[in-house]
Amino acid sequence: MKRTLFIKPLIVAIICVVTAASCSKQNDLLDPTSKTETLKDGQSAALKTLTTTYTITFESIGSSYMAGPTSYGDNTYSAYGGTQIAPYVHTPSNLRFAIKGAGSGTPVEFWDGGFVVSNWNYKSNIPGKTGDWWYSYLNQCSVYSGTHGANNGGAGGSANFAVMFGYVDFFNQTYATRPTLNFTSGSGVIEGMELCLSSYTYGVIMNGNTFGSGAATPLKDVAGGTGYLKLQAYGFNGSTATNSGLPVEIYLARYFNHLPVTGPLTNWTYFDLSALGTVTRVEFNIVGNDSGTYGLNTPAYVCMDNVEVTL
Repeated sequence: MKRTLFIKPLIVAIICVVTAASCSKQNDLLDPTSKTETLKDGQSAALKTLTTTYTITFESIGSSYMAGPTSYGDNTYSAYGGTQIAPYVHTPSNLRFAIKGAGSGTPVEFWDGGFVVSNWNYKSNIPGKTGDWWYSYLNQCSVYSGTHGANNGGAGGSANFAVMFGYVDFFNQTYATRPTLNFTSGSGVIEGMELCLSSYTYGVIMNGNTFGSGAATPLKDVAGGTGYLKLQAYGFNGSTATNSGLPVEIYLARYFNHLPVTGPLTNWTYFDLSALGTVTRVEFNIVGNDSGTYGLNTPAYVCMDNVEVTL
């Protein structure tokens, strides 16, 4: 009985300290949730673990972190005449969203792969443009969600989200690397995130393009009507692969007999990453079977929002 009386005040004290610390930190997080274990009589207080889950929404962040001034994301390339987009690090989780090579002191190029934050959601012709610009690379930072051009394409009708680009396959494996989310310090569990296709990727899936199989072949007609595109995620804790080195996967679009089996994902859909466990980084890859001499034909973009991180 004495041990029980000792443990209960200690638990209360710990919870109060953690709660106070959590309340003093804010940066686009939604209702951090404290998770606790119930102690049984005779257990040591040292076994008590307190964790907090943060939801990264990308809302209310500075313009320096946002792709612009057009839906192409001009500021994601070194040729842009103004200031380039800055890497975004969420506080307090320290999870980093950036283009490959950002922070090295040299200009970065989004075509090298990585992540940018955006609020563009052009779903059809861009104002002032003609032709099928909605599935052009010039619209690469738009998500296919929300009301066209209303900046409400994020999950739940929010404004902001992240756009990931990049992949590794047989053609580019000698020089390309997988897009990576990493903790700038410490580690955590990336529980999951909401996903939606970019307008560019969705347009090519539905209509094909000149880089696809034949002349403008939609994904539904690839490989005898069994075209697919999926996202893979690999976890690492330091140099050690988690989940036995296996990725967790989700189809972004999948067809059988020319009919959709999954997606295409134009509604925000949850992607569960919890099986990867505690990680210092997660590497992503986009794979599909519409490939040619120069590798993947389907644009390797996907949009992410409401990223859940447990520390």
